[in-house]
Amino acid sequence: MMNRHHEPIAIIGMSCRFPGASDPEALWQLVSRRQETLTDYPVGRTPELDAFYSRFGMADGPASTRGGFLSGLDRFDAAFFEISPREAEWLDPQQRLLLETGWEALEDAGLPLRALEQAGVFVGVWSNDYDRHATE
Repeated sequence: MMNRHHEPIAIIGMSCRFPGASDPEALWQLVSRRQETLTDYPVGRTPELDAFYSRFGMADGPASTRGGFLSGLDRFDAAFFEISPREAEWLDPQQRLLLETGWEALEDAGLPLRALEQAGVFVGVWSNDYDRHATE
């Protein structure tokens, strides 16, 4: 049997982005109402998908024309994070979201940054394939 040492954990600030929910409260509302957030592909996205599927010999295209999409990805404030416009152009959208939601979680905590010098930060990101798509 493994001996586990239990330490208290405190979640002091939260932030998130999900299709149809731009913050934890909005996410809770979606979940509590069991609301579906699938939508048709955004305008301009279908030609990109058609090209992807035809490139791999799948002329029929995607099996579905609906999905879960985040809004506002084009509204990243690079200057706030002291990132040059040129660098921001190539920055993976997941990294942009990480910066934005990380900052929002700190704001939500209501603590000055100095108070967090010895705090742990835990992040989950699915994949990093933006650079592959950006150079095609």
